[in-house]
Amino acid sequence: MLRRTPLKVRSRLKAKSKLKAKKRLSQRSTRKKKYDAELEKVKPIVKERDGYRCILCGRPYEEIHHISYRSSAGGNEIKNLCCLCWHCHRIKIHEGNNPKEYKKLLQHILSERYGYEY
Repeated sequence: MLRRTPLKVRSRLKAKSKLKAKKRLSQRSTRKKKYDAELEKVKPIVKERDGYRCILCGRPYEEIHHISYRSSAGGNEIKNLCCLCWHCHRIKIHEGNNPKEYKKLLQHILSERYGYEY
């Protein structure tokens, strides 16, 4: 009969560097709630300003777009938001080949119409 040999005890793996402590979920969600509350206050003003129309093509608006993305420190200021239809928002800006040019175009349109400075 064959004997079973005992398995060697495996040593624990150690990370080369310590993991960064993440913020608690409760802190992150309160920030998001505060941010969303700010956005909800500003949305009606932006809709009224743009006449409930896409500022690129003139179709009825469907989405509010941040000209400077939230991830790149773009806030909920009125001059950073605009109304766009689904097609312009998704196809032209987020999935298009040149989002930087559209960002400049949106800034140019808003500065001409409302006098915002970027």
